[in-house]
Formats: sequence, structure tokens, C-alpha cells
Amino acid sequence: MNSSFDKTAAQRIAIVADDNKRTSLIEWSYFNKNVLAQHELIAIGETAEILEGTLKRPVQKIFRRHTGGYEQLARLMEAEKIDILFFFAEPAIEKEKDNDLKKLLVLAAKNNIMLACNSITTDILMKNVLNTMNEVAPVGGSRRFIKQILPFINKAAF
Repeated sequence: MNSSFDKTAAQRIAIVADDNKRTSLIEWSYFNKNVLAQHELIAIGETAEILEGTLKRPVQKIFRRHTGGYEQLARLMEAEKIDILFFFAEPAIEKEKDNDLKKLLVLAAKNNIMLACNSITTDILMKNVLNTMNEVAPVGGSRRFIKQILPFINKAAF
């Protein structure tokens, strides 16, 4: 992702969901379908099929995890073709999957891709980045973004 973030442009959003998170994915995507409809969605195999069913719109499908989906997603991240990555995942039990997830997390950090791995970061991105695309364009990169999300974080403070 470029260092300057354009909130007026459609974002390229990759979504990864474990089998045991399908219900959460369906509920989340249905609730956020109007916001998600403004963006390009990319998902691995069955996740893409679920999103297409819920959102009633096409989703760019990449391979399933076992047939190279994580590697394909990694290549998209390295080529700066992903702006935001949403994970609906449980901590991995199997070592192979754990290594795949770690690689994607490292690539997200390395390529400055916004990342949500739990419900609070998902909510922050949805409410403060995607849902307000035409309201305030950040000036000064991440410092401005942090100022925008601080009120939300303060509300969620423990």
C-alpha cells in the first residue's frame, strides 16, 4: 500500500475466514454490506462464496488455502494489490497453518497493509476508515489516522 491513504478511493480488501468463523463472517458481512459494496473484495475459496451469497455481488476468488490460496494472497500483498486485510481466524492449532498465517501477518506489517485480526480492530477499520470514506481525508499519514481513531479507542477502554 502506498504511504498516502486515499479515503475517497475504493479499497482492495482481502478477507480470510476459518471454517469455524463462518457464522461470524456471514453476520459481519451482512451487517456491513453497504460499506463493503463500495470496495473491491478478495477472498480465499469458500470465504469468497459465502461473501457472494451474503452480499449478492461478485468477490475476486483466489485458491483455497490447501491449494495455494495463502501463497496467492501473499503475492497480492507483495505486489501492493491489498489495502486492508480482515482475518476471521482462531489461533492455529496445526503448525502448517500457523506458519502460513504468520507469513501473512509479517507481509501486512512490511507492506503497510491495515490489518484486523479481532472484533475491535475490525470495528475500528469499518467505522473509522471504510464507513467515513468521503468525510475526512487523512493528512500526514498514520499520525492523522491515529487521531481519528483515538475517540473510538477511548470509548472501548477497559
